[in-house]
Amino acid sequence: MTENNTPKQRRGVTLRTPEDVRRIIQRIASRAFVDGSELDNAGKISQLLGCWLKAWEMDKLSDIEKRLAVLEAKEEK
Repeated sequence: MTENNTPKQRRGVTLRTPEDVRRIIQRIASRAFVDGSELDNAGKISQLLGCWLKAWEMDKLSDIEKRLAVLEAKEEK
C-alpha cells in the first residue's frame, strides 16, 4: 500500500478563532467599498458587521475571563 504524501488541497478559508472571522469580514467589506457596491450590498454588509462585532466581543470577553482567573487565583493565595 502506498502512502499519500501530497498535501491536501483545501478550498476556502479555515475559521478557527474570532480573529479569523474578523479578518475575512474586513476583507469582504473592503472589497465592497473598493468596488463601489456598498449601497447595493448594504444589508449584507450590515449583517457582516454585526458578525464582526460579535467576534470582537468574544475576543474581548475571553481576555477579561483570563484576567479574572488570574485575579481570583491571586486572591486565593
